[in-house]
Amino acid sequence: MKINLLSPSVYEIEDFITVEEQQEVLAYAKSLEESSWWSTDKKVSEFFNGKIHLGQKPEVFAQIDQKVKNLFSKVYLINPLSLNRHLKTNFMMPHTDYDPENKNIDHSVRVKYGVVLYYNDDYEGGAINYPKLGIVHKPKARSLFLHAGNILHGTTKVLDDNIRYFSTTFAFATKDVGVEFNKEIFGDIEKSDGYILF
Repeated sequence: MKINLLSPSVYEIEDFITVEEQQEVLAYAKSLEESSWWSTDKKVSEFFNGKIHLGQKPEVFAQIDQKVKNLFSKVYLINPLSLNRHLKTNFMMPHTDYDPENKNIDHSVRVKYGVVLYYNDDYEGGAINYPKLGIVHKPKARSLFLHAGNILHGTTKVLDDNIRYFSTTFAFATKDVGVEFNKEIFGDIEKSDGYILF
């Protein structure tokens, strides 16, 4: 694995999963019937503009989930990885994973980091976009991104007929249990999470 600090609180980890894990996930994703991919109501679809597989996933996902958990020496909760896809013209509108001003959510548990894992890169477009940071970056296949929950991010549209496959999850913190990186992996790489937790 190689870790690149793109900006304070935005980390790219190259070669996060093996080629074998990548191939297993892609083979599974490509084998799914269209009915196995779920899209939300129109309002949310305009935001996410893609589809999610909600069925039971193969064992390789449990292996990758454990790798994600190993990135942290302390964390309150990490959800299992989702499996998502973007077709031609699909994208994700800029948003934050945590908004301290949102009065409609429980602030006792907060998204400290958003996590995105990319399985392929054989599509045009589909770059991750951090508008306020001036970063538009197309991740390499098998790479993982970590960004602080308050950082505005989205994606550009997929421009061709190749499907963009990716997973997302979140690292949560509470007042009593924060989030800390695993020093055996991150070493002395600068850590600044961009917002005060509590």
